[in-house]
Order: sequence, then structure tokens, then C-alpha cells
Amino acid sequence: MADSNQVDPPEGSTTLPREVFERIFDLYAVLDGKSRILQLHGAIFSRTSVDPSPLSGQQFSETVYWQTSENNSRMIAASIVDALRGKSVKTVLDFRISAKEHIPIELSFVPGSEPDNKARVYVFGEAVTVERTKNEQASIDGDRLLSAADNAEIGLWFWDFTNNRIFSTPRCNELLGLPPYGTISHEALLNAVHPDDREYVDEFLRESRASGTKYEEEFRVVYPDNSVDWISVEGKSTLGGSDTATEMMGIIRKVTDEKRAATELAKVYDREKRARDEAVEANRAKDFFLAFVSHELRAPLNAILGWSKILLTKKVDDETRKNALETIERSARIQAKLINDLVDSARVASGKLRLEYRPTNLFDLIHGSCQAHSPAADARNIDLKFTSEEKEVVVFGDANRLQQVFGNIIANAIKFTPDGGKVHVSMRVEDKHAITDVVDNGRGISPEVMPNIFRQFSQGGPAANKNSAGLGLGLSIAKVLAERHGGVISAESEGSEKGSKFTVSLPLTKPSAATMTESSAEIQSTLYALKDRFVMVVEDDPDSREVLQLFLEGHGAKVKTATDGLSARKLLADTSNGLPDIIISDLAMPEEDGYTLLSNIRALDAKHGGMIPAIALSAFATAESRERAFRAGFQKYLTKPYEPDSLIAEIQGLVSVINENGVH
Repeated sequence: MADSNQVDPPEGSTTLPREVFERIFDLYAVLDGKSRILQLHGAIFSRTSVDPSPLSGQQFSETVYWQTSENNSRMIAASIVDALRGKSVKTVLDFRISAKEHIPIELSFVPGSEPDNKARVYVFGEAVTVERTKNEQASIDGDRLLSAADNAEIGLWFWDFTNNRIFSTPRCNELLGLPPYGTISHEALLNAVHPDDREYVDEFLRESRASGTKYEEEFRVVYPDNSVDWISVEGKSTLGGSDTATEMMGIIRKVTDEKRAATELAKVYDREKRARDEAVEANRAKDFFLAFVSHELRAPLNAILGWSKILLTKKVDDETRKNALETIERSARIQAKLINDLVDSARVASGKLRLEYRPTNLFDLIHGSCQAHSPAADARNIDLKFTSEEKEVVVFGDANRLQQVFGNIIANAIKFTPDGGKVHVSMRVEDKHAITDVVDNGRGISPEVMPNIFRQFSQGGPAANKNSAGLGLGLSIAKVLAERHGGVISAESEGSEKGSKFTVSLPLTKPSAATMTESSAEIQSTLYALKDRFVMVVEDDPDSREVLQLFLEGHGAKVKTATDGLSARKLLADTSNGLPDIIISDLAMPEEDGYTLLSNIRALDAKHGGMIPAIALSAFATAESRERAFRAGFQKYLTKPYEPDSLIAEIQGLVSVINENGVH
């Protein structure tokens, strides 16, 4: 009796040991070269309502078992064609158990042949159970996850504490600088870590193992080529029933670029924060500057306006008038110094401070500075004295600016020394440097103020600012000027009310006979009088013009005035009075300014005044204004408010050239 689950092969075909295949496969079939069924049997047919016995000779793809989908027949036909061409094919299709039940089956189509060289296709089928499907899907999903992690350059690892074994992906090993398929041990892991981070890594791993806590840490690893990368690890230990960790798993990835970006971002943040803080500080400093400067400029102005009003509206005795005029002069000088300090500070800030270097006898300069400050010291009964081991101490520098350095320091010492105090200025030569100390027994400098003593607007703290006139620019300017001469300025103090000591060190230079002769000639030149000198004053402001005219006439000069460049040239064209010996001109004037005036005069020949020496007298204190004036033809440039003695000296110096040469 024939087996109901077997299709007997046609006559002449070869019978295969089906019992062997039935134990292995749920479906087994043999097809000829035209896709017809030669054999068809298997345990799966016991579950169907259709007997496979009558199907011999039919097309395998058209049997009722595959009528669950049109796609099934096409897939089977295509797979048979591939197998007949010598290619093994595997596919999963729905197998019809009944009208209501289908199961997935995996079919393998394998090419073959019989001894008679007739083509055959062997079909092996295996039902896909739910458990197998889940396992296979889990395997597929796992492979996908591993591939995704690898593509993302993330390593995975698992530590089995029971067997003390660590399983890891090749990417994990690579990130640790270990062989891709090698086994990782706890010791190998720590050896891969940077020596400075090993203790820290071992500690957080032990802590997670002991408590089951999650960890998320970063550390450095050192590769065989000694390069270093930052690594981030995240994971957690799993605790067993007795609260003992049984395993630990985690991920590992390189974060060097992130650390570098974070570092750069932190730098950018710091720069932006500094810029923001500097902007806030600049605004605060600007507000402070405006309020401070306004206060300091108004204080002497009040005295000037107050005494001027009294002198104009009231009759006062000679003593009161003398006191009033002295106060006005003193207040005006204070204002002039404040303005000069502001201008110098601006020049320093813009890098446009110009110095005229020449050999200078520091002894004469400091001695003169002490003499200039003696009246202020005497008025408060302050003992101001100067001592020096040498009387010929020559440095290479700008005499006016060096005078400013020592003048500021000496004035500062007098200002902060109480009435009846002492200020001692001493100079000595050490190691090719002139060392000058200015020591006082005054207010002193507190430790918290000392670091800022040479900063702008610093006067030794709030208390000093409150009681002392000035902008607090003197010491900051002195420091810059000393450094521009290759020197150093420093301050010392034992604290408040313990006095202070300022030291200036300047490099020496050897004096030459020519220099000393030149200095003597310059001193001698200041002895020339203005008597009978013809001076043309060009000034548009009537008050300034009148004051300057009276001042020059008081020194014996003959003065003619003009209100602008046009009127000045008309005066110059009138030769009835002869040519002026010198021209003193403002720069900013209506109709024709001072620059244009001098350019036009310099275009004339000597006979018509083209060689008359000229001094620019202007409120403009910029380097650009000075250079423009020199290009126009001025020989000297003085800023308003001018120092009367300086103006006389400049006039004497220029007209002395006329005396020596006999020509304008």
C-alpha cells in the first residue's frame, strides 16, 4: 500500500532515500527540467487537507499549497529558473494548510542532475515556527544594532562577573587601542588608560560593581603610537538576588573632537565674557571719567569766576586784589595742567606721544624741578630738599618729558604729605643707571591700592580722590614716559600713614662737549629781550588777542594784530611799517585759517615776507594738527593755554636767528 504522503516518481526516475530527508526537512521535492514534480513528500503534508499523491507531473509552482498569494507562484518559478541555471536559491513563502491557516516555510532550491544527465531541481522546505522566527529576527536585529553601533563608531562591551570574562566588539577594542578580536581583561583595560586617569577609572568601575549604579564618565587612553584620545563610557551593573553584581555592560565612544570643540567654545565664551566685561567697564569708566573730569575742571573754574565777579563789581583793597589775582592765576594753572594731562593721556593711549631725544643733564633737570615746587612746599611748611652724589648725570631723553616725570612725582609727594612733613629727593649712579628716589613721610599707600597706583584716575583710593585735586593721571603718565626712556618707575610703602617712596631708574649716556656747548647756547639765547621787536598776532578771539597783545607789549615788543588770515596778509602787504620780525598765529579762524595763511606767506619771496619765522598757537593738541602746521611753514607749535615763559623763550630763540643771520 502506497504512502499517502508520497508521490511516486515516473518510470525511469531515480528514487532518493526520502526517509533521510524527511527526518531533516518538513518538505522534500524533486523537480525535472520543466519544473514538474517527480517526488513530493514530507511531514508537513500530514497537516493539510490536500493529498500530494495525485500531483505527480504537475507544475510545482501551480499546486494548491502556494495559492495564498500571486507572489508565491512567481517567486517559485523564478527560483526554479535560477536553480536550473546552477544557482542555489532560498526564500520564505506562505504554505497553505487549509483555507483558514497558513504557515511560513523556508524553501531552498538546489540545482542537480541524474546519471542520465537530466537536469533536476531539489527543493528542501523547513517550517518556520514562532520561536524560530523570533530567534532569527532577534539575530537579525542584533546584527543590525551591532552594525549601527559600529557605523556610529560606538563600541559595546559586557563583563560577566561570574566567570570574570569581558566580551567586546571589535570597535570597542579599537577605541581602547587593543587588538580588534582579542580578549579584554580588567588589567588590559586599565593599562590602556592614561596613567593619570587609571585610579579614577578603576574607582568608578568598582563603585558601579558594588552598588549597581549607572556611570557616565570620560577619561583618556594612550595608543601604542603614544597618541592620546578622550573616551566616554556609559553603562550600569546588574545586581543579582543577593544584591551582588553579576554583570556589567556599557558603551564606549571617542569624544576627543567634542572635548576640543568644548574647549574652543569655552575659550570663545571667555573671550566674549571678557569683551562684555570690558565693554561694561569701559562704560563705567567713561561715566566715571566724565563725572570726575567735570568735577575737577569746575573746581578751579569756580574760583576764577567767583574772584573775577568780585573784582568787576566791588571795590576791594590792594591786598584782597592781590590775593584774588593769585588765586585766579593758580586756578588757571591747575586747569591748564588738567587739560595737559588729559591730552598726554590721550596721546599715550593712541600711541602718538612724540619725544625729542637729546643728551640731558639729569642733575640740572631735577634740581630745577625741586626749585619749581619749592613755593608749594614752603606754603605748607614742608621740608623739600634735593641731594646728589654727582652733578653731571647725563641721560638720553626728552628734557621736557623728563621734567614732567619728576615734576609729577615730586608734586604727588608734596600733595600727600601733611603740613610740616618732609620730602627728600636723592639721586645716585648705580650700574650705568641714574637712580632717583622721592621719599616722603605722608599718607602712604595701602596694600589694596598699591597694585593700581600707576593706573589712570588712581589717587590712592576713594579718600584721596575726595580730598585731592587732580585727575589721577600724573603717575600713569610718568610711568609711560619713564618706560619710553628705557627706564623703570616703582613705588614702595609700608602702608597707610607710613609714607611712600618712588624710584625712577634711567640708563646713562656720556655727555659730549658739543652737547654741553649747545645747552649753554640755548640758555644764553633766552636772555634776548623783545624790545623793539615787531610781532604780528593773528587771532580771531578778541579776548585772547587782547591778552596776548598786552603780554607782548609788556615785554617791549611792537605788536600789530589781525583777526584772520586775509586781514593778516593785508597788513603784511602794507610795507610802511616794515616786515614783522615774527608771526604768532592761531590755526582755526574764519575766512582764512592759520594753515592757509602760512602756506600763502611761504609762497612769497623773502623781500615780501616769505621767510618770516612763525609760531602756531592753537587749542588743537593732536599730532596731526602739529604735523600739518609744520608742513604749512610754522617753525614752532604751542598749545593753549600757553605758558608765558615758554612763549617768550620760543620768540627769543627764533628772533636770535635773525640777529645772527641779518635776514628774515
